[in-house]
Amino acid sequence: MSNGKSQHSSRATRERDPERIATIHAGEGARVTTRKNAAEAAGRARQNAEKRYFKRHPEVMPGKNAPKRSTGKVVLLVVAGMLALGILFCLGTCITAALTPAPEQRNVQNEQSLRPDDAQLEAEAAQAEHNASQEQVGTDGTVSYDGVTFSLSQPEGGRWGLVRTMADGTAETLTELEGTPTALVRWGNTILVPENRDGGWDVVCYVVYGHGSASYVVDGSGAKVQGAGDIASVELDGSVLRVTNESGQTVDVALG
Repeated sequence: MSNGKSQHSSRATRERDPERIATIHAGEGARVTTRKNAAEAAGRARQNAEKRYFKRHPEVMPGKNAPKRSTGKVVLLVVAGMLALGILFCLGTCITAALTPAPEQRNVQNEQSLRPDDAQLEAEAAQAEHNASQEQVGTDGTVSYDGVTFSLSQPEGGRWGLVRTMADGTAETLTELEGTPTALVRWGNTILVPENRDGGWDVVCYVVYGHGSASYVVDGSGAKVQGAGDIASVELDGSVLRVTNESGQTVDVALG
């Protein structure tokens, strides 16, 4: 009887003061979760949550007759993908083989691309013929060999020089002369410059592609070819450079 009064008193107290913390006693309709019934309580909570979710979203609720995923369709898709890749590989191989010429055809194409055309052949033949010829000009003229031009130049107040001008216009003084030039001669790939100096004369020479600097023409014994008096005239006759001085004395300089 006293217990009933106590419970009634506690309930009455909570009703009068709802913000007051009160103790829930056994038999008041609540079930206290303990270690023994914790798993059971968690299961009930999960089931209640699922029921509330499916109630709000009935469209996602699994049915009894829901279709099962077919593994056969997956296999068919994999096989179809492999067949497509195989077809693409075969097509790529065929196209590559069709576009790639055979080794024999490639050799022919390479020979054709390396072979000069008629215009190039004519230009090369003309250049070879010119290189084999001989040239003789005055001090204000030019001679050429293999597309390279040679000339004589004298800067104001300076010495005469033998100048080489490349096909691209680049000019270079190969050597400065000790005397005064009287002519410019080309014999094959050798450039000759007869010059007057100190009451006598000599002949400066430069060999194109000779990998050396300019020097003087020498005789069979290695001595420099020279003569007395100033040069009056120069004549290139085959492999002989004929030099005549002012007194009429002539010296034949052998070039070959």
